[in-house]
Amino acid sequence: MPAYDVNIQIVPADRYTGMGFYSFGQKRSLGVRGIQKLLNMCAKYLLTPIGSDPLDLTYGTNLTSLIGSNVILSDAQEILDIAVDKTVTAVQGWQAGQASVPDDERLATMAVTDYIEIPEGPGFAAQILITNVANQQLQLVLPTLEVRSTP
Repeated sequence: MPAYDVNIQIVPADRYTGMGFYSFGQKRSLGVRGIQKLLNMCAKYLLTPIGSDPLDLTYGTNLTSLIGSNVILSDAQEILDIAVDKTVTAVQGWQAGQASVPDDERLATMAVTDYIEIPEGPGFAAQILITNVANQQLQLVLPTLEVRSTP
């Protein structure tokens, strides 16, 4: 895991103080903690194409390779499940040796709760439930990932 990461967290509109999405300037950055930090960590790993990180060629999953592929939708669900399982193994592996990770940032489970086939796309959307050790839950929603139709 890199020492520094840029994470995002949605804040209410009345708390915005400028027009920039990211700021490392005069104002203090919003620190992402708890379940939101865990969700960001899982989403980053899940959506990073394997082999694209020059410092760790094993980092990431094959999930993004589904976009534009000739995979049928039932097989795409299996690839999604495998990618989620790989993400769980990786995140829990990083956290296993670190006593300093708080319970609200420590991964307990991550599971696909809804897989929505969109045959007219063709493609799919998915919802993934992330639960931390403190038993807080947050939903990761994957928008439509389109595949090519096979002749």
